Amino acid sequence: MFNQDKGLLVTFNLDKDLKNAQLRYTTTGHGGWENGDEFVPKANSIFVDGNSTFSFVPWRTDCGSYRLYNPASGNFQDGLSSSDLSRSNWCPGTVTNPNFIPLGDLKAGKHTIQIKIPQGPTEGTSFSSWNVSGTLLGTL
Repeated sequence: MFNQDKGLLVTFNLDKDLKNAQLRYTTTGHGGWENGDEFVPKANSIFVDGNSTFSFVPWRTDCGSYRLYNPASGNFQDGLSSSDLSRSNWCPGTVTNPNFIPLGDLKAGKHTIQIKIPQGPTEGTSFSSWNVSGTLLGTL
């Protein structure tokens, strides 16, 4: 879905005003070989009702510190392990923490949340993809 211009577009209705709204957003990039979205930093841009709300590059550089938890994770002849490599917001054997994105107060009615990520092309037999999850939080 992220290889299209519109990305992920979700429309929802609020029956009542929502105060101090937050988007609990979790994202991880996967796939491709060395040029795939799993191994190349990509911006995640979030729009609420057509307005740019939040943008960041989800990236983890600490994956090598978890090597002991991944002893059979694609070990290479040069001594490097696949689990050592930096990745798009996740490391093998670890938890991916969400971002809490403040949205302010949202009025009752129809709203949209749009996620745009510049997904990379297929590389050989491997394709890039993104797993995203979002939950709207707030006080009625």
